[in-house]
Amino acid sequence: MKNMIEKAIEAKFPNLSITVLIDNRKIVTLTGECNEWQNVVDVGHLVASYEEVKNVVNELTVKGQITPKKDYTQYIEDGKRIGEIADVDVLIIGAGISGCGIARELSKYNMKTMLIDMDGDVACGATKANNGDIHAGHACTPNTLKAKLNVKGNRMYTKWSEELGFELNRVGALYAVSTEEDKDIVMKVYDVAVANGVDGVRLIDQETAYELEPKLKENNVKIEYAMHLPSMGIVEPYKVAIALAENAAENGVNVLFDCTVGNILTENGEVGGAVTSKGIIKAKYIINAAGIYADEISAMANDKCYTLHNRKGIVAIIDKNLKPMYRGMSGIKSSKFVKANKDSNSKGGGMCLTPEMNILLGPSALEVADKEDTSTIKSGLDYAMNRSSYDQITYDKVIKIFAGARPADYKEDFYIEMSEITHGFINCGAIQSPGIASAPAIAEYVENILINDMKLQNIKPEIKSNYNPIRKREVEFRHMTKEEQDELIQRDPRYGRIICRCELITEGEIIDAIKSPIIPTSIDAIKRRTRAGMGRCQGGFCQARILEILTRELGKEMTEITLSNRDNPILLKDNRK
Repeated sequence: MKNMIEKAIEAKFPNLSITVLIDNRKIVTLTGECNEWQNVVDVGHLVASYEEVKNVVNELTVKGQITPKKDYTQYIEDGKRIGEIADVDVLIIGAGISGCGIARELSKYNMKTMLIDMDGDVACGATKANNGDIHAGHACTPNTLKAKLNVKGNRMYTKWSEELGFELNRVGALYAVSTEEDKDIVMKVYDVAVANGVDGVRLIDQETAYELEPKLKENNVKIEYAMHLPSMGIVEPYKVAIALAENAAENGVNVLFDCTVGNILTENGEVGGAVTSKGIIKAKYIINAAGIYADEISAMANDKCYTLHNRKGIVAIIDKNLKPMYRGMSGIKSSKFVKANKDSNSKGGGMCLTPEMNILLGPSALEVADKEDTSTIKSGLDYAMNRSSYDQITYDKVIKIFAGARPADYKEDFYIEMSEITHGFINCGAIQSPGIASAPAIAEYVENILINDMKLQNIKPEIKSNYNPIRKREVEFRHMTKEEQDELIQRDPRYGRIICRCELITEGEIIDAIKSPIIPTSIDAIKRRTRAGMGRCQGGFCQARILEILTRELGKEMTEITLSNRDNPILLKDNRK
């Protein structure tokens, strides 16, 4: 296989000198120098395309360019100086939707579970920076772990939303073309959906499409072929992660933020814990759900088995004053459109709605060398805006643009398994799209790996007699009737004080959030829980009032309150570039 891969690289990249090493697990390590970052990515994908290759560790560099690397020295020194702070059965690294889902799943067992994150709150990485689509399963390569967990996770979301009290809208989606020559566009996606077992997928005619989306008929949109995906849904992904984390905490999971892992403790092929910036945490099992840094955490556990590369996605959010034309996700594709937006590894995102009825465009898909590069650039915004099928959506309607880092590996599949090198270390990495849709199934999949291994070790965790999977839904003043609002204000006048005028968020809701099991301590954390600051003015009017409330309720000085994490106190230095 080594000779075959070397010849393939030489044929496609004749000017590059690349060394190929393959271990007994069929993990390929690449070293050498490339002319540009895209060469690094392309070589990685070429090697990973061989079915025999388990995964790729890509150590290629770019001539004249220093690829940013995270320095863990200070975290290790701090952790050793502080010493042991906890001894748990299971340590979960990463409080994105995967880590929070796993924490909630494990919270039902009689064992000590701890969830940590390098940031100051839940969902500060890829989870908050995507379009929130609960994909049906039509965009995954058949027979991959992604495809299996996407379809299963989609089905599980209904129960999740009922138990955890977050909004899930099964808006459905139409995939349609208007000409005979573009029929293959629909049929290829339909064949994948059928192969993956997508629920309810069907081919429909123009009249049925008009029944599902009357505006198509009103606008005289011709439909030659169409596919309907009724299971397609939308959520606010950060709200899902918050709900999971709160329910996990209510059921006994210890959650610790601003806690960066500097090293994994191992001995005789067994995991022993982690050295973190907050101290040493002993653990019998470690679950690595660290997002874009999951590959580096795995390497700390002596298992360098994959490399993640940042596929940056830029998203544009449109003022909700511009009403959506369709009830669900509808659009007409053409061969010209598909070719213009084609990427063999990532389709990018399209146009969708949020549960609060903002139109959202994107994300784009741009390979960048820096794992922490979430800067917004014009080309990415242009890509997102060009995904719109509404003439009314113009740049002046954009109220917010942001970017996220997709943690993609070179196999373009999820990487979830117990380490073959270090027992007790479970990788849950490379969770990119459709990671949000797959989250319930990912949590269950990791749970099964853990519990099955525990049984082999004669450990028999029992279900708690007092486990409660139900999380009370928070008050949403803006969605109440006038009568319900009046009754609420009579009980507590703080619900009558509007703090965020754009989104109609009250002081009572902000205080409720502060008193929740996972305490929000920053301006952005309050925004994620309540929507205060998510409207047209983006916090221009309400941010000062939120600062006052946080200061009062947390018993802190105003200068201690941050925008998002410990590194950006809002009153002490510039936070916006």
